[in-house]
Amino acid sequence: MRKLSLKAGEGDRIDDSLVVETEDPVALARSLSFFPGVAWVAVGHRFEGMAGYLREVDWLAKRYLSRSRRFRISATVDASVEAAGDMVLAGNSEVLSTVKGAKVDERDPQVVFRASASGRRGACGVEIRRGPGGSPTSGEWAACLASGGERSSAVAWMAALAGYSVRLVHSRTDDSALRQVAKLYSELSNRMDPQALDLVVLEGGGDPIGRVGGWLAGHRGVSFTGWVPEKAEVAKVARRFPGLVLPLLLADEGSVRAVYASLNLGRPKGPPTTSKMSLKGLEVMAKYSKVRFGGVQADQNVVIDAIKRTGHDRPRTSRTERTAS
Repeated sequence: MRKLSLKAGEGDRIDDSLVVETEDPVALARSLSFFPGVAWVAVGHRFEGMAGYLREVDWLAKRYLSRSRRFRISATVDASVEAAGDMVLAGNSEVLSTVKGAKVDERDPQVVFRASASGRRGACGVEIRRGPGGSPTSGEWAACLASGGERSSAVAWMAALAGYSVRLVHSRTDDSALRQVAKLYSELSNRMDPQALDLVVLEGGGDPIGRVGGWLAGHRGVSFTGWVPEKAEVAKVARRFPGLVLPLLLADEGSVRAVYASLNLGRPKGPPTTSKMSLKGLEVMAKYSKVRFGGVQADQNVVIDAIKRTGHDRPRTSRTERTAS
């Protein structure tokens, strides 16, 4: 688990927390909101010794806690003269004496104080947002339909943050969309274990959406898509393709845009293929061939060159081709 406290200078590690100093902690916190391994983000200060810790807790309580609000203190220590439990108890007493009417609530706090100490030095802060936690290195595969647009790219990263290994599935239309998908693969390969990442490009003379339908019909496993069907089609799509997951039915547009922005891919060019999908189009189930690339960290041009050179169904990498579980 990686945890962050933010203030202002160079970052260092205290116990299992990463302390990062910056002039704008809120901006940095926002950029880390979708970064795997980050369990939470807190803003606060460094301290030396128990007296310094209590001074900082007092300052944080005055600034972030008001009368009658519920709070909790979470502390971790590494080779510290003080035990984690002692830091929690001393911090609770300090907060209760500073903010009259405040209440300790371990189960459902409104404000969470975070503290980490190693020896005499430490950092403490107030949690301002949660991170995804975990690490996207699971053995379970999710196939994500990738058009190169905002939604499908965001869904692929959301699947990775949920702990899945990711197989990007792109039904080729033109070089512009392929380039955007290659850029997505490159970005993800630098953010997660590349052995947990694949790209499958569907090609052939059939309709691009029909290829997707044919692939879905023969695919077993979890399939994420950035496509949002018409309301009248949702139930029919679920029955026709029971392994298909439609996470964007639950995600608001603001969250999708924020996830996409965190990938630093720039604005995609042209309308994404998935925006034109319908159940009728999927049921055409056109024949297709496929080209596969994956398992390695690669920049955008390497991915594109490999896809264009590779024979159908023959992986360019040295590892064995894997199928969805």
